[in-house]
Amino acid sequence: MTHEQREGGYSSPHWKGDGSTVDQSCSGLIKVPVKALDITWGNDTRFWQQIDLTDHDTQEIGFKEGMLLLQVNWIEVKGNLNITPTEDTKYEIYYMVKFRVDAFGWHSAPIKFKVRHKGEETHSNIMILESYREKHDVWHEIPGGEFSFASKDPVNVEFGIFEVDSDWWKGGMVLGGVKIKAKSG
Repeated sequence: MTHEQREGGYSSPHWKGDGSTVDQSCSGLIKVPVKALDITWGNDTRFWQQIDLTDHDTQEIGFKEGMLLLQVNWIEVKGNLNITPTEDTKYEIYYMVKFRVDAFGWHSAPIKFKVRHKGEETHSNIMILESYREKHDVWHEIPGGEFSFASKDPVNVEFGIFEVDSDWWKGGMVLGGVKIKAKSG
């Protein structure tokens, strides 16, 4: 999918993720590229830009493309997966993020990380990302929550990053993708 995606001749300003691009082939690791995420305003180049990552970045984080956040007031990035648990039934979510040297607005914007499955919120965390922003041009694995299953039956899991409460404009962040790692115990 590209930023030119169209539905019936109308171009939505929101990026609609393509779940077929999720890589669940590695044992214990699920890689969710930016193309698989729903990004509010992600289809509007005034706010977000799809970018090709360098070979070095791709080797470091395992994703070839990213989304550069130019500027937004509200952030809403969501993922949705169907997972069949393996022997390890506890999982941790990590957002692969890099801040550019000119990143702004992260000092006063409490970012919410949420996880839901079976229709219930199972994890919620609020974090100020300024300490990550201060280490610019470095990839960070920002923890976005964890979840576990009581059975081995397939389950739908929703996860996301949200900041819809402040009036602060934020920008200069590169989202490389999301990694979901199986955790023992």
